[in-house]
Amino acid sequence: MDWKLVASYAVTIAFDVLMPVAVVLWVRRRLGASWKVVGWGAAAFAVSQLLTRVPLVQVAQYFLRDALKASPTFMWTWVVVLSLTAGLFEETARLWVFHKPLKDFRRWRDAVGFGAGHGGLESALLVGGLAALGLVNVIVLSGMDPSTLPLKPEQVAQVTEAKATIAQTAWWMPLLGAYERLGAMAVHIALSVVVLQRFIRGQVRWYWLAVGTHCVFNAMTVVVGKQVEGALGQRAGALAGEGMVTLGALLSLGIILYFRRDEARRDAAASP
Repeated sequence: MDWKLVASYAVTIAFDVLMPVAVVLWVRRRLGASWKVVGWGAAAFAVSQLLTRVPLVQVAQYFLRDALKASPTFMWTWVVVLSLTAGLFEETARLWVFHKPLKDFRRWRDAVGFGAGHGGLESALLVGGLAALGLVNVIVLSGMDPSTLPLKPEQVAQVTEAKATIAQTAWWMPLLGAYERLGAMAVHIALSVVVLQRFIRGQVRWYWLAVGTHCVFNAMTVVVGKQVEGALGQRAGALAGEGMVTLGALLSLGIILYFRRDEARRDAAASP
């Protein structure tokens, strides 16, 4: 068993859970965002992803599994569909929450708190949970001899392939998932700020801008990562994908800071 890989997974899981807690506490103490906006941000992710989109995607992928393996064109089309639905589901949830439950919470800090709750639940529950499953697979499969299992030949082949994949995984690869959560958190906060402009400025185009940005960010991260992986290997592909996450995070930081200054200017102009 590769104990460095096990340790890497353990660090990643801890980061996925504790990082959003730290961000939420900072947003609460430094910006004064209320628990209500943080809670609604988390609820919006739960409803738009965990309770609706994710189960639908899993069912669809089960029935489309053969077509996805057989046709690269269909696979890339599916990537676009996944990216578009992610944008539509999550940004629509943000829109509804700011329209109804948070209609009295439409300040910049409220959008930041909402995004922290939204991205925080994704990190702690969904991504952290998947990392935990990855750790379990490493521990279980590393000590398993597929030839001794009472399985069909095709099932033994699948287990053998899974063991080979683990053996080829660099010990630091899981840490990229932790790094990605930082970038994803920035993106979630920025998109929340953008959706809020729908109500501040009274223009629906801000909602569609958030949907489009979300879709492009997701799609480009996957496409660039897969293309580089095909040309240079798994490790290079993973690093390329995280490069796109870094770019998205930097752009998101710029968006967040811009609208903070914009709110300050509007407040100053409204003062007597």
